Amino acid sequence: MSSNHIENKPRIEAADTQKLRTYFKDVDEQAVKVLAERYGHLVPPERLEHMANQPTHFETPTDFEKNYRAAFGQPPEPGLAGYTERGHPAHVSTEDMAGVPETVVHERLHQLADPQAERILGTKLCEGITEDLAIETSGQEPGIHDPVAYPEGRASAHVLRNVVGDDAVEGAYFRGETTKLRERLDGSAELLKGGKHEGLMPEGDESEA
Repeated sequence: MSSNHIENKPRIEAADTQKLRTYFKDVDEQAVKVLAERYGHLVPPERLEHMANQPTHFETPTDFEKNYRAAFGQPPEPGLAGYTERGHPAHVSTEDMAGVPETVVHERLHQLADPQAERILGTKLCEGITEDLAIETSGQEPGIHDPVAYPEGRASAHVLRNVVGDDAVEGAYFRGETTKLRERLDGSAELLKGGKHEGLMPEGDESEA
């Protein structure tokens, strides 16, 4: 029986390399499966196929930092657990084993997102929506004392979803469609946290970490 959420996997000690490899592979494959079930109807089939054919790279903190520096020419921000370059596999740090499943979902969502989603929504809001969807998919809401990734962006995502509805947000995020978003905002963009999100209301219909 399929599930709408990522199952909580038992924690595995780093000493057992083979079990870790199997664990990471299972987590990655389950993320792909669940995201395809939840959002597959919103994206082109080729984007789903591309996501499935790009296995996530699970890296030690040292390798993660090295690869990030090679990709971006600078060290990752403190606390960054994953990144994705469009057209390439996601990279996930194994420093926080408990956070790996949600990080995988977050990065896989970036692969499913419309190429113009970040331009439409703005980087901060796009990351907030990605994190919000990832937490919903994972079924692992952070505890009151747990660190939260992109807290401001996620708060703005909550407000936006309440103002315009999930379908309008998901249309912009996964399809690059802005019609519903524009119509339903109807002058309410100032309700978003801080009231400033460049790219939220693009001039044209053109339609990540």
